[in-house]
Amino acid sequence: MRKYLILLCLLSYALYPSAETLKANQIEIQKEKVSYAYIRIEGKFLSKKLKVNVDLGDSEKQLEDGMKLSQILTNTRSYAAVLNYMAEIGYELVNTLDLTKNSDGTGGTSGIVYVMKKTEPSDMK
Repeated sequence: MRKYLILLCLLSYALYPSAETLKANQIEIQKEKVSYAYIRIEGKFLSKKLKVNVDLGDSEKQLEDGMKLSQILTNTRSYAAVLNYMAEIGYELVNTLDLTKNSDGTGGTSGIVYVMKKTEPSDMK
């Protein structure tokens, strides 16, 4: 009886790490990569065109991609055009903020900020 108990303990100890590996692999499959975009839109002085600044992050690639998107979207005439373009490349709207200015006690909206996110499957294994 004692031999069976020892054998059962050794067997359960030997199988435990393989069960943990399976759980770890299942968790990695479910991970997704999420990236955010902070898009600041303001009107140009004496013009109907918009000035757009896209912030994707601090890395070199993010800065470069943000500059490219800013150049593409600047001079559009519609806030919806900016949203539509970002939706076409895989972003979805998370939040909207108003940019306001106060001058001599009067305030008004001077622009808008879109916070958007893009979800991609992770490459990690």
